[in-house]
Amino acid sequence: MMFLDKGEEEEKKETGKEAAKPKQFIPRAVGQKVTIRLMDGRPLIAKLESHNNYELLLDVGKGKKIIVFKHAISTMEYEVQEEGR
Repeated sequence: MMFLDKGEEEEKKETGKEAAKPKQFIPRAVGQKVTIRLMDGRPLIAKLESHNNYELLLDVGKGKKIIVFKHAISTMEYEVQEEGR
């Protein structure tokens, strides 16, 4: 379920369709190498495999995958990969 404010509801009624929204930060990072700093300051460097509302699935290499709860994350960063690279 998606929540809309009044302006968005009226715009949707007038146009009859939703405006295209840019992807949020985490969905753009799927498949990328990310650096995550946990609330206690420890860094994690891994490939972001997938995500849901509460968790991130990370591939740390050598066949190991870990789940990190989003509320345990302080910061997350990654480099934007240009297409064709």
